[in-house]
Amino acid sequence: MSGAAAGSVLAIDTASRGRLVAVRALPGGELVAARTGDGVATLPWLDRALFELGTEGLDAVVVVTGPGSYTGLRAGMAAGLGLVHALGIPLHGVSSLEVVARAAPDGETEMLALVEAGRGGAYAGRFQRREGRLELVGDACRVRLAAVAAGPPAPVSLDALDVPGLRRGDPQRALAAAIPAALARPPLPLPGLAATYLD
Repeated sequence: MSGAAAGSVLAIDTASRGRLVAVRALPGGELVAARTGDGVATLPWLDRALFELGTEGLDAVVVVTGPGSYTGLRAGMAAGLGLVHALGIPLHGVSSLEVVARAAPDGETEMLALVEAGRGGAYAGRFQRREGRLELVGDACRVRLAAVAAGPPAPVSLDALDVPGLRRGDPQRALAAAIPAALARPPLPLPGLAATYLD
């Protein structure tokens, strides 16, 4: 990618069962460029997307740490780990549920983030927005889609789920919007780096 923004961040989301997202954004979450792949093989797509987005001038890499697809999470985290080792920059993490919650409209103070888990289920996390920050209320868990009500709190997802009142967000913008919160946390410890999986 020619003219890649210096001082930018690369974020990788391979947690979804059917969608891959990589974005290059400024540290404040302003989207610079993005790539999305639907129903494609993870590793070849990642290689191409990272080449197209460029790695020159990166200050950090953000990876989605789960919950989500076991194979997808491992591939995305391995790609992020390889980049930070090669470039000598920090690796930060963000949960897939927090990325989804950032797709909710700005005025909403409470939302139920849902990530497809397969077999009629979803990973769910209830979030509250306080003073511009998102906070997970309670623990994330796996739920049956048939048991998810229309709200409150209103359900939001990046996936096409059969849930009453579901609002679908833009995966690229949601991932970019999660970058500032990820950077505000300490970098991930690289030895023993592991994803989050929910039963």
